[in-house]
Amino acid sequence: MRLTVLACLFLSVGVAQAATREVIPIHSATMANGDLRYSVTLKIGGTPVETQFDTGSVGLRVLPGVLKPQDAVAQNVPAAIQYGSGVRLNGKLALATVSLGTATAHVPLQLVDSISCSDARPKCPASKVSAKDFLMGGNPERGEGFKAIMGVGMLRNPATNPLVAMGGRWLVVLPRPGQSTGQLILNPTAAETQGFRTLSLQRFAVKPGDASAYWKDHGVQGCLQRLDTHQQVCGNSILDTGAAGFHIYADALQANWPVGTPAHFSLTLGDGSQMGQHFKVDNGGGRYVRYITAQGEHNFHGINAGLLTYFDNAVLYDQSAGTIGLKAR
Repeated sequence: MRLTVLACLFLSVGVAQAATREVIPIHSATMANGDLRYSVTLKIGGTPVETQFDTGSVGLRVLPGVLKPQDAVAQNVPAAIQYGSGVRLNGKLALATVSLGTATAHVPLQLVDSISCSDARPKCPASKVSAKDFLMGGNPERGEGFKAIMGVGMLRNPATNPLVAMGGRWLVVLPRPGQSTGQLILNPTAAETQGFRTLSLQRFAVKPGDASAYWKDHGVQGCLQRLDTHQQVCGNSILDTGAAGFHIYADALQANWPVGTPAHFSLTLGDGSQMGQHFKVDNGGGRYVRYITAQGEHNFHGINAGLLTYFDNAVLYDQSAGTIGLKAR
C-alpha cells in the first residue's frame, strides 16, 4: 500500500525488550472482489487489535473507536498519511506500548481522527462510508477490512515501524493463495537467515534524533515484461503485502494487461544479478497488471509489485544492514 507521507517530524526512540526470536501468525483474508489481505494480532496498550500487515507503507495507525483512553498517550503533534488508493488518514501522534507475542516496544503511532480522499481520487474507499464505519484494506460498505494498519516499510516516518524497535530484523513467510496462515518471524536465527540473496537499498540521509538507519525500500530496480509483445516496464519497485497485484504508477495510463498474458517480473540484486518469476496475468492471486495515475510530485512512480514475490520466496528485512533478502520457498 504505497503512500505519500504528510506529517511533521516526531523524533522518538522506541524502547524494546531484548531482541528475542518470536513467531507471529500472519492471517489471510479474501475480500469479496478476490483481493488478498493480511493481518496480525497486535496488542496496543491492553487492547488486542487485528491489524492489517502492510510492507508497502510505514507506521502503525489506529482508526477511531478502537483503543481505550489508557492504551495510548496522545501527543500534540499532527500526523497524516495518504495511501495509493487516495485514502487520507489525519490525526495526532501518540505513545503506546505495543506487543506481538512476547515482543514489546514503546513507540509512536498515529491516532486517526478523520478520514478523507485525495483530490486526485475523490471516489476513494473513504468516500463510501462514514469515518466510524471505515475499515482499511477492504470494502468498508461490506464491513470488510481492519481498524488498524501496521506499515513495516523501512523509510523514516514519525509513526514508526514497531518492528524496528522490536529488534530490526524480520522474516515474512506470507500465506500463499488457499492458505489461511503464514509466519512473521521477528529476530530470526542465523540458520533461518542462511541462503538469502539480497537487494541492497539506498540509505536516507541521517537526521538528528534518528533511532535507526532508514532506507528507500521503494527504490529496488525491477522490470515487468509481457512475453507475447515484449513490452517492458522497468524502474523503481516495491514489494507490497497491501497491494493485491502489480500496479504500474505512471503519468500516462495504458490498457491493463489482459488475463492470460504470459509475463515475467525480475528484480536486480545487490550483486547485479537478476531474480524473478514467470506468471500468467489473472484477476486474482497477485497476478493482475494494472496502470494507475501517479499523484503529485512526491508520489511513487514505478512498479508496485504487490504479492507475487512473497508467494515464491521468504522475504527477510534487515533495518540495520539496509537489505531485503529473498530465498525460494
